[in-house]
Amino acid sequence: MEYVNITEIFLEYLKMNHAGKEKAVQSRYLENKFYISARNVRNIVNTLRCDGKPICSDESGYYYASNEEEVMNSIRQLNSRIDKIAEAKNGLVNSMSLLHDSRCQFKLKFWIVCEKG
Repeated sequence: MEYVNITEIFLEYLKMNHAGKEKAVQSRYLENKFYISARNVRNIVNTLRCDGKPICSDESGYYYASNEEEVMNSIRQLNSRIDKIAEAKNGLVNSMSLLHDSRCQFKLKFWIVCEKG
């Protein structure tokens, strides 16, 4: 049986058929095309981005970037999501003061120091 690398096929498909924001494709279409879940679409996109491939996304869907502005827009969108996740994490950290378990407070402080250090 021949090995099929879905990530490479996915990348080539986006490059050939969905280059540029105006040709963005919804996740649902990719799920049906490749017989994969929405989670797998996100995982493949993440893998490709981590490998330095210019896979962008916005409200219209996923696409292979055709210029630097498209990449910058996706970077801005990711930064916004990072900021929101950091705010949620910080809120949870602050909520620890509502819990009266001093052992938990110590573990949390230790974890924060280890993460920053």
